[in-house]
Amino acid sequence: MKQCLLFIWAIFSATLVTEATAASGSVELDEYSFHKVINKFEASLVKFDVAFPYGDKHDAFVALAKDSKDVEDLLVAEVGVKDYGEKDNEELAKKYGATKDNFPIVKLFVKGKSEPILFDDSKGFSADELRRFVREKTGLYLSLPGCVKELDKLASKFMQAGKDKKKEILKETKDALEKIPEKDAVAGKIYKLIMEKSLDKGDEFTKLENERVKKLLSGKLSEEKKKELGIRLNILQSFQLLDKQKSVVKDDL
Repeated sequence: MKQCLLFIWAIFSATLVTEATAASGSVELDEYSFHKVINKFEASLVKFDVAFPYGDKHDAFVALAKDSKDVEDLLVAEVGVKDYGEKDNEELAKKYGATKDNFPIVKLFVKGKSEPILFDDSKGFSADELRRFVREKTGLYLSLPGCVKELDKLASKFMQAGKDKKKEILKETKDALEKIPEKDAVAGKIYKLIMEKSLDKGDEFTKLENERVKKLLSGKLSEEKKKELGIRLNILQSFQLLDKQKSVVKDDL
């Protein structure tokens, strides 16, 4: 009877783990499937971690995986490493500098690049920082807090255009501001202001403004002011993606 109960519990536990993994939106990879799968995508964000991860960092990664489920060119995946038994995936993890002493490690594999890019979690291991990291390094669209997708598209068009065309896009942006929800009105004014300043001072403005805002954020500020500047920084990134000429830039930005 005891053995029967243990068997049932083992099946139940395995089911819970499978459901949790499936619900996370990320894909489990191992040493056999790793390269076959990631080579199919423009970019792959991979977390190397213990076999059964938990905690705030894992929750942040799961949140990012869910948020990016509709981004077809981005794979979000996990490699679970065991330090017992057959030590599954241990050698694969070591190949990319991941060990039980530094789990979890997140690396971004971009098609055409020989080496993956390490996610620097010194600013925090959050879904927002992961999202920002992917956007900055690939150009793939992942919405950031405070950003408006329709206006992000216009920001991207603006940075690609010549001066005369920029004026047309600014007008298009002003028209769009009259139609966006009230909750996005404040953010909308920031998009418009950045375009106006860029027309006046040149494309270099977005880079200089980005540096200025980062400097302000490094000082002592109220939480409300930090949030306000954080949103401005996120919106500025929408203007900089193409300017940085990252390796993957989508036509539908």
